[in-house]
Amino acid sequence: MRLQNKFFLASLFLLITSSIFGQYFPSRNFTTADGLPNNAVRSLFLDSKNILWIGTENGVSRMENGIFTTIDESSGLGHNSCWDITEDTDGNMWFASYGGGVSKFDGKKFTVFTTKNGLLANKTRKVFSSKGKIYVGTEQGISIIDIKTNRLITPKVPEHKEDFISIAFVEYNGTVYFTSIFEGLFKIDESFSTPRIRSVILHKNSYSLGLFGSTLYSGNETYINKFDFNKISKGDKSSINFGKSFVWQFAKDNRNTIFAAAWGVYTPNGGLYTIANDKMTDVSTIYGIDSKNLLNVVYDQFNDILYVGSNNNGIYQIRLDQIINYNLFNTTSIIDFENFNNHKLILETTGVKVLNPKQQIINSISLEDFKKIEMNFYRKGKNISNKQGAESRDFELNFNIPTNEIEFYEIVKNQNSLWINSNIGIFEIDKNYKIINYLPKHSLKIGFTYNGKLIETITYAGVRVYENLKTLENTHYSKFQKNTPQYIVKILNNNNKTYLLSVFNGVYVYKNNQFQSYLANGIWNEKKFKHITKNNKGQLILGAEFGDVFIVDDSKSFKILETISKKEITGNTILFLEAYKDYILIGTEKGINIYKNGVTRLIDKEQGLKDCNITTSQIFGNALWLGTKKGFYTIDLNRLISTQLTVSEIGISKISINNVPLSPNNYKWFRYNSKTIVCDYKHNSLSIDFIPKGHSFPNKLKFRYRLKSNERWSPYSEKTNLFLPYLPYGNYNVQIEIFDMNAGKSRIFTILQLQIQPPIWLSWWFITLTILFLLALIIFVFLRIKRKSNEKTIIQQRIAETKLEALLSQMNPHFTFNAMNAIQDFIISNDIDNSLLYISEFSKLIRKTLENSSKQKITIDEEIEYLEAYITIENMRFDNLIDFEIEISPEVDTCFTKIPTMLLQPFVENVFVHAFNESIPSPKLIISFKMISETILECKIIDNGMGLKASKKNKLHQSKGIELTKERLLLLQDLNSSPIETTFSENDGTTVTILLMV
Repeated sequence: MRLQNKFFLASLFLLITSSIFGQYFPSRNFTTADGLPNNAVRSLFLDSKNILWIGTENGVSRMENGIFTTIDESSGLGHNSCWDITEDTDGNMWFASYGGGVSKFDGKKFTVFTTKNGLLANKTRKVFSSKGKIYVGTEQGISIIDIKTNRLITPKVPEHKEDFISIAFVEYNGTVYFTSIFEGLFKIDESFSTPRIRSVILHKNSYSLGLFGSTLYSGNETYINKFDFNKISKGDKSSINFGKSFVWQFAKDNRNTIFAAAWGVYTPNGGLYTIANDKMTDVSTIYGIDSKNLLNVVYDQFNDILYVGSNNNGIYQIRLDQIINYNLFNTTSIIDFENFNNHKLILETTGVKVLNPKQQIINSISLEDFKKIEMNFYRKGKNISNKQGAESRDFELNFNIPTNEIEFYEIVKNQNSLWINSNIGIFEIDKNYKIINYLPKHSLKIGFTYNGKLIETITYAGVRVYENLKTLENTHYSKFQKNTPQYIVKILNNNNKTYLLSVFNGVYVYKNNQFQSYLANGIWNEKKFKHITKNNKGQLILGAEFGDVFIVDDSKSFKILETISKKEITGNTILFLEAYKDYILIGTEKGINIYKNGVTRLIDKEQGLKDCNITTSQIFGNALWLGTKKGFYTIDLNRLISTQLTVSEIGISKISINNVPLSPNNYKWFRYNSKTIVCDYKHNSLSIDFIPKGHSFPNKLKFRYRLKSNERWSPYSEKTNLFLPYLPYGNYNVQIEIFDMNAGKSRIFTILQLQIQPPIWLSWWFITLTILFLLALIIFVFLRIKRKSNEKTIIQQRIAETKLEALLSQMNPHFTFNAMNAIQDFIISNDIDNSLLYISEFSKLIRKTLENSSKQKITIDEEIEYLEAYITIENMRFDNLIDFEIEISPEVDTCFTKIPTMLLQPFVENVFVHAFNESIPSPKLIISFKMISETILECKIIDNGMGLKASKKNKLHQSKGIELTKERLLLLQDLNSSPIETTFSENDGTTVTILLMV
């Protein structure tokens, strides 16, 4: 019986020590839901720019920044079913299609080679670049195309029974080899003008080739043939056969791990395999691949990423850097970690597991072990309640809890032992991982003071501190004391203080065997905390319940050094808080926020942290351990905080103006082929799609933009598109700032110089011409006004001169002489009364003449008054024989209507001088005023004098005053070309008609 027990224990130990946790690599699956044109992936290729090309049954895609750009027959591709892709030394891309020949793409246009161009067959399987040529594997053999001249030659195919399907190429020592599915391995002898095909190893069924050093792997039907080229050259064509399934492509990473993509075709044994020691190991599960139909595998050595293509489920992206390793732990929930005796202890729902440095389980403590200790204590009937004082009023210890309902809360290290609290009591474990002590206490939170005393928190009943764990002597602190800790969730020792965090009552400190409440004593008013840790400077880092994180110096006096706002943290709930070097690690439901000097990085499922529901955390050396409900993560912190690659450039993939995409001629290699764009003012709404390059995690990028360096940035967005509607005319430098949350860096790129031209009337040349025109017009108007002003001045001067001359003419010597003679006659005749009257009237006339001569116009009343005075004087010389009459039409307003000064006097004078003599029995003078329209005044001077006879007699003696009056009227009324008209009658006298504009 003892022998059997020893054998059982030995077997159990071997089982335990052989246990090792499987590590899982972070992966992501891309399908048609992500933009892939078809889930049947026939080929994968990484070009010289590290861009992944994907050949599918429905076109070719390029994947950049997690975004797919598809080209197909509508773009110029020869056929949508693309079975292979390669790149030549000139950077051209080549696509082998199953039915449409081979297509060459130079970044802008396609050149298609088919049987019409000499290609051996339109069903092509492989394209291979070497020595400035493209080797094309077809269903009937190979063709060779010169990449410079596009010259195509086809070597003669050896005799064969079935289709000569050429499916894979390799190059060894400058010679190109290929395999035919049904015939075996061949080489291409290019020493002749027309290359020749030489057989190397004739064997049936070869679906792929993988050359690593001198080792050649050939994927056969359900196994792999392994050859050595060095032996083949010596005539040894033997192979080592191993493995299973059909392998369609091989790849090797920078750790020299060889991967094989397999599809069993007839059997469900496909998947991703590794090849080592002539064995195939299925690694599909740990690499997150759930498809069994794999056709392709390629390795991105720059980013340490493996891409795997399937025939039914798109492509898989697997990160091999292993910064974050996931360990599936029997699907049990991890409760806590601890480091002890150079071992890692994992407290989980089924007990405690002890791991060695290789993460192998070397020991364990089961639920049964804990229950056994509890029941032994119960059966012995020990009672320590009296020694401990008040019991918890909330969680009375229940010895009837079954084994499968045991709940653990945490594991705490103190000197040379470990303490675990649970719903069945508190257990002490020694360095040999044996339970050596038991306290029948139900405490949700325990800890040790800085001087080694056990702290037992009692829900709703204060705290108990044990001075001696052997005798269980303790001090109970009542909850009714303001400094007694209550609702404690975390306990931390820092130097000579012990800090206790309360979820309701803030921070408590234990020092000099006394508790102090920072909240109750007004030191810190923050009430709700969940997490606490310390950094390498001895400063405290505390996480509040609502998301803010505080960095505190409490070494001498309490001081908040820095507050990390919730806005700076991605996530709503802090699940853990750790510090490493100068970094603060803040775990939330969204991932790990890595904070330093105001910059926050985010690690989440994109980097491999698929399960962010973290149950516990612990830093061991330079590794962060995170527990989940299904296992745990181990994270290399030095690699995690190392400098990360970020965006190196931004390319524009699409521009639409007023919702109309630019012509494909503006693009090369799917990028806008210029740094500038010019639009008119009507085409001023732009949509710009851009793609960042040089980074590893596209979902960690945030973008904002501005159009001028002096403008404010737009809000951050995760969209790789800018929509710029209705831009005013002007010049813009479109700048994008990228913040990489993985790298914690931001960079600014000027992606486009944009010019919106103004409308023609706002263009500089139009404005210049307009200004010049307006300036010329102003000068012209100014000169015209000046000329008019000068002309007006001249006219006014001439009017004044004519008035003066008229005045002088009116006061001519003849008139004056006649007047003086009349006065002399009156004096001689001793007619004192008439002489005095004459002199009086003459002086009035002179005064009125002087008054009116200073005015341009006078009213008709004033003119009539003047004329009556003049006629009275003149009529006295004729013994008042001339009958005088003034006629005024009713429509003439004599008080307000004005006419030129002394306008009619010269004509009246002419009547007295020339119209009458002794032959006129009853001389008569009539002056009339009549409105012939609303603006024309007609003035007539009518006499019944000699008429035509007088006019002929006095033709050479026209009155100068009349001539001056005509000139004045023409100057004052330039639109009135004939203002004066004189009519002579044979017997009835003369009529002078004057038309005035009033």
